[in-house]
This record gives sequence, structure tokens and C-alpha cells, in this order.
Amino acid sequence: MTYAILFLLAVAIVWWWTSAVAVTVDRVPEVSARIQFPTSLRITDPSLAVSQLERPDEIVIPHQYATLVLVFPLTSPATLAITAPIQHGFTRAELVRTICEEYENIYDIEEATAQTKPIPESESAKLGRNRTDGLYGIWGHDRGDLVMTAVHWTRSPDSRITIRPHIEARPRPELPSAG
Repeated sequence: MTYAILFLLAVAIVWWWTSAVAVTVDRVPEVSARIQFPTSLRITDPSLAVSQLERPDEIVIPHQYATLVLVFPLTSPATLAITAPIQHGFTRAELVRTICEEYENIYDIEEATAQTKPIPESESAKLGRNRTDGLYGIWGHDRGDLVMTAVHWTRSPDSRITIRPHIEARPRPELPSAG
């Protein structure tokens, strides 16, 4: 009989404790809002860009859904919804790969929607890319001129994640002449 009373008392204490104490799951710590790359990554070759990364499999944005904002060299910025391939968020490699692929899509869409077509790359190497009048209004630089040096990401109070890559234009490296 005393065992039954002790058992009931123990159940009552456990029930009270679990209802009175809030139980929360530990959150993944938010990493720095700036992800710096060891070298400037050319966005034309995602495989090469990923091979230049340190710790490519490290999760750098611990959120599965985000908005990618591409600004340079676009007259009309592109705002794109992206999803990490794994539930735990974006790895450094997947983030770089996604940004490179989205820039390729932007340039393809621009060429398909523009009335004013870009001048050939052989001429744009000297003069710079002409401004096209497609959906994004790309100006000044072909995709081969662009490098990514860092990525900034923010989390708003309503838990929306915004990713903004830092893109610069750099001359393409010259291949040594065969001779």
C-alpha cells in the first residue's frame, strides 16, 4: 500500500514538474552574418569555386529557406526564394553553388527577355558589356568578369533569412601564350 502511495506521489510530482517547467530545444547558435571566402571565387565555374573553399561541408546558414538578393550588375535587383538541400541549412559549398547557378539563370533570363542583345564577349572585353533591356537590365560586366568575395546574411525579427552575396568585377586572368 505504501508503494502505491509513493508511486502516485512520484507521478504527481513528475506531472507538476513537466507542466510548470518550460522545456525548449537548444537552438543552433547563429554564426557570423558575414561569410568571408579565402579567395575571390569566379561565379562562372561552381565546381572550381567550391574546390577553393575551406571547410566546404560546414553549415554556415542554419536555416533551410532564404531569400537571395542579387544586385550587381543588375539595374533591377533579383529577389529569389532558395531552399537548402538539407534540412539543417546551407553548407558553404551549397551556398556558393546556389549563388553561381542563380547568376547563370539571371544572365540566361536577361538574354532571353532583352530586345537589346549583349555585344560579343570579344568586344566587351575592351569596352565592357553594354546595358541590355531585359528583365534585370544587366550592365557593364559579363558573367565571366564577376567574382564573389563574401556573403552577408541577416535574420529579420519575423525569422526571414536574407542572403546578399558581395560580387565584384575583376579582369579575367590571361592565359600564358603558347610559345
